[in-house]
This record gives sequence, structure tokens and C-alpha cells, in this order.
Amino acid sequence: MKDECASRLVGSTLALPAFEPALAVRWLVVLILAFSSCAYAGHTWRVVILPGADPTQPAAQEQILAIRSSIASAAPDGVEFYTDSLDDLRFGTSDLMPSFLALMKRKYEHRQVDIVIGLADFALDFTRRYHDEIWPGAPVVISSVADTRRPDIPPEFAHLPVNLDVGGTLAIAERLQPRARRLVVVSGATKLDLRFAQRAVETARARQSRAWSVDVWSGLTVPDLQQRLAALDRDTAVLYTTMYRDNNGRTYFPYEVVAPLAQASNAPIYGWYPTYMGHGVAAGSVVDFEANGRLTGSLAASILLGKAPLQGATIPASAPRCIADVRMFEKLGLATAALPERCELVNVPPSLWREYKGVVLSAVAVVMLQALTIAALLWQRRQRRLAEEEATLRLDELARAARFASAGELSASIAHEVGQPLGAILSNADAAGIMLKGEPETGELHLILADIRRDALRADQVVQRLRALLQKHTTKLDALNLNSTFDEALALLDLEARRRQIVIEAVMSAENAVVQGDRVQLQQVLINLAINAMDAMEGTPAPDRILRVSTRLSGSGFELTVADRGHGIPADATKRLFDSLYTTKPHGMGLGLSIVRTIVTTHGGRVSAAAREAGGSIFTVWLPAAPAPGKLQDSRRACVTHGERALQARSTAQGGH
Repeated sequence: MKDECASRLVGSTLALPAFEPALAVRWLVVLILAFSSCAYAGHTWRVVILPGADPTQPAAQEQILAIRSSIASAAPDGVEFYTDSLDDLRFGTSDLMPSFLALMKRKYEHRQVDIVIGLADFALDFTRRYHDEIWPGAPVVISSVADTRRPDIPPEFAHLPVNLDVGGTLAIAERLQPRARRLVVVSGATKLDLRFAQRAVETARARQSRAWSVDVWSGLTVPDLQQRLAALDRDTAVLYTTMYRDNNGRTYFPYEVVAPLAQASNAPIYGWYPTYMGHGVAAGSVVDFEANGRLTGSLAASILLGKAPLQGATIPASAPRCIADVRMFEKLGLATAALPERCELVNVPPSLWREYKGVVLSAVAVVMLQALTIAALLWQRRQRRLAEEEATLRLDELARAARFASAGELSASIAHEVGQPLGAILSNADAAGIMLKGEPETGELHLILADIRRDALRADQVVQRLRALLQKHTTKLDALNLNSTFDEALALLDLEARRRQIVIEAVMSAENAVVQGDRVQLQQVLINLAINAMDAMEGTPAPDRILRVSTRLSGSGFELTVADRGHGIPADATKRLFDSLYTTKPHGMGLGLSIVRTIVTTHGGRVSAAAREAGGSIFTVWLPAAPAPGKLQDSRRACVTHGERALQARSTAQGGH
């Protein structure tokens, strides 16, 4: 693979144009990067990681895992990692170095290393001194060095700084403790411990936002620190840096010291390492070791892939982040509201809202949606009820208008029917007046008065029937006898039937025909069907002008049929016969049968039309029986033609005249 890559590069150099100094420099840079890429392509990368502290520390573990993951994801042919802990923080004696150096030389004597990654200050010191002896020619990446401007960083080393945000941590302390003026800096006794303590002191004294009075407690034992911290008040802030070793020589991992110190301290403790959180540190602007390791691994992979120069490459440090321990806030009486925006909270006490925020929000959303749905349904129900009431009102008005139209069609026969008794009353009155001029006979006067009374009652009955049909009323469903209801309507229809020379045959064969309905509306059904039937028989010969009206029991209800001998129903009109504004009459409005269907449907029934076998048409109305326990007794006879009653009434009237 390397030979092929080199052959391609040599071939490209042969194709260079004539020598030009500026162009030659550019090509030289390109070739250096290209040869570097060839050097690391096509074989397994060997990467040495040198932690400056014990790699089992939480921060070191998090950083090393991120480095390994980032490099492994970019390696085209896999990676071999070698980790050698220097741990100068706890083993800082110089007499160990010759043995350690000999071991390192022996380990890598016959093993080609592609890149060396050193973590923290001691790794920088070690690689600067012994890099050429142990890994000659291998590029070096130094990470987690606090000061990138240090003169001891060789210019050929790639490096990634770490942002120890001492100022940001002090700013958080100032926000949480606005009255605090004393700052206690706690650190260990190693060179790194003392360096961090000095940096904290310099940063605190340089701040213009707060004039801190700074005390430094370095190298004290944990019991001594606990005793001193217990004597502090809430107006003092404590800044814990690192403590790898105390003055007595006892070594620690820095995070191990936090818990006993926080347990004894009456003042809040701050720090800039995320591994301190959860052990007793109240808050801090902390280093993101995972992000730092990821960036370090990306820089190393870029060098191995030839995307970054072999020497002197660098990238900015990852940004620190604010973290606060809510449990310590509650213990020390600090307010989380004073924290900067987007500060991460840890050790938050469990609560329904914190633990199940998504579930609570989902439940609230479901309840609100259900409430809105119920409210919408109630509103829709109210609007539907109002619309139904409005539709019922309009239906009543339309039905009443239709009754007026029907009365208009009956006006000629009604006028004739009322005019006859009125004429008879006038004749009898004249006769009585003539008799009173002479010597009247008492018996004759009584007969005349009886005739006048009979004719007045006859005219009054016609007027009362018409008035009952036309008066405005609210629909009211009562238990009523279907036969007697239709008889009242037939009394009005008799007048029109006689005028048109039509015989009405009424066959009320339904016994105890009790339905739940509105008397006037059911009468309107019969009148509309009967008038339509009479109109259909205008061209029918006089002997065949017979309108048959009948009732009978049908299933769980009663059936009304209106049959005529007219021209019948056109074949194309059967489906649209009951539609609004559809009519087959030359001067019809198309409302009669539509109103019939509406009234029947409102009463829970149904209506249909069909052609009659002997010619004409037949309309059938079915209405359900009333559920009332009592049954009205129908005293009507089973089969009496209404035409015969009309003829008898006409003969009586003529006899009276």
C-alpha cells in the first residue's frame, strides 16, 4: 500500500512544470502532507496514551475512553492502543525515573508507534525529555495543559488546551453569596496542587467585581481541614482545587477528599472539576472531560489521516459548563434562582414533576384535549339542539303555510258549505218576520227557530274545523285515536269532494288505533294526500272519481292508505316524489308531499307511493302504535262510506230549506 502510494506521488512529481520558486514551495508542502497520509494508510494504527495521573480516576477514565472512541471511529484499518500511566502526582521521586525509562525503551524498542498522546503537565515534561529516545519520529499530541502559552511546549508538538475556568467558578460563588468577602483556597502539597492554588489566588485578587480576602490552606490533613471548615460561616466561600498529597505524604484522588470536607463545612465549597459534583461541591464552571477527550482524539486522527500537519497543530479548548448540586443548595440555604441560565442541576430531589415530567405533560395534554373535546361536543350539542328547535319552528311555519294553501284550495267548497246554512238562516228569518206581522202561530215560530239554530251550528262547525286546522300551535305529541283524528279531517274534505263530484270511501278498520302524535299535523298529512289525489282525478270520468281512505293494523303500528283513480305517478318521478320543491303539477309548489314525509318521519313512521293496479296511485303511511297502557275505544263502525254520510247531510239540508 505504501509502495503504491509512493509510486503515484513520484509520478505526479515527474509531471511538474518548469521550475518556479513559489510553485515549488507549494508543491513541497503538498507532497509532505501526501507522504504523511501514505505513511499512516493501509495498516493498523499504533497509538500510545500517557496519562499524567492514575488512569482509574473518573476524569482520566472519561477522557481516555473518549480519545479511544474518537480515534477508533476514524481509523480505516483498526487501532492498537497502549496506555502507560506516569502518575507523577503521587510518585514524584526522581530515583524511579531511570527504571521507568528503561522499561519504556524496552517495551517500544521493536514496535513502530504512529502517534503519542500525553495528558496533563507531567506527560508534557516526560515526552519533551524522552520522546526521541522512546518513540523517535512519532508525532506528539499534548492535551489538558492548562496554559498553552507555556514556553516549555515544543513547537513541533500538537496540543489541545484545557479550560480551567477559575474565573467562571468564582463568578458563580459571587452570584450565590452576594455578601461573602472571604475566600478560602484548599489544595494539596504536590507541584500541580500548589500551581492550581496559586492560579486561584491570582484570579481572585484580579477580579474587579469583588474584593476578595484570600486565605490558602495547602497540604493540610483531612482532619485539620474538617476542623477549620467547621468553624466557617455562610459569608465565606471555599474554593477546592486538587489534593493529590498532603504534607504528611498521604496520597489521594482529589474527588475522594470532597465528601469529608463538605460534610464538615458550614460554608459552600466550589470547584471546577465535574468529578467533584455529587460528592459535596455546591457548584462550579467545570471542565468537560468527555468533550476534551473527543477533541483530542479527533486531532490525533486528523494528523494520522494527513488532514492536519504533523507538527504544531492545535484546536481550541472545549467550553466549560455550569453545574450545581441541588442537594447541597438545600443544605446550605442557597437559591438555584441565582444561578446563570442553562446551568445543569444534579442530585435533584425526586418529585412527580421532575421524574415524570413527560408523563405529567402528556397526561395534562390528554386531559385538556378531553376537556376541549367534551366542551366542543357540548357546544356542538347545544348548537344542534338550537338548530333542531329552529328547524322545528320553520317546519311548523312551513306546515302552517301549507295548511293555508290547502285551505285556499278548499275555499270554494268551504264558502259553499258555509253559504248554504247562512242562506237558510236568512230565509227562515224573513219567514219569521212575515209571520210576526200577522197573528203568528207559536208552533211554526218554534220550528223556524229550530231550523235557524241547526243551520247556525252547521256553519259554526265548518268554521271551527277550519280554525283548528289553520291556528298556530306548538307541536305536541299526545296519545290520540287515529280514526277519530282522520274523521275530523274528512269532514273538511267532504266539502271539496262534493264540489268536485268525488266520492270519499272511508274504511276505518283499525281497532283501537292509538298513536303518539300531533292531531293537527296528522290531519294535515291526510288533507295533503287527499287533495293531491283529487287533483289527479280531474280528468277521470265522474263515475270513477272515488277516493278511498282506509286504516288497518300493520305489525307494531297502523297503516293509512289513500288511493285514487287518477292519472298515476310518472315512472321518472318515483324517486323524487317526496323531495322538496319537486312537483308534477303545472301550478304546484312541490311542498305538500315533502311536508307529509317530514311529519311522518317526525312521528317515527314512514310513507311510500306506488302505482295502483286498476289505474291511479296509492299512498301508504305507517305510524307506530302508542306505548300508552290505556287504549282509546273506537266507537266508529267498521265500514261506512263517507260519501253516503255526505249525501244524507246534503238531503237534510235541502229539506230544511
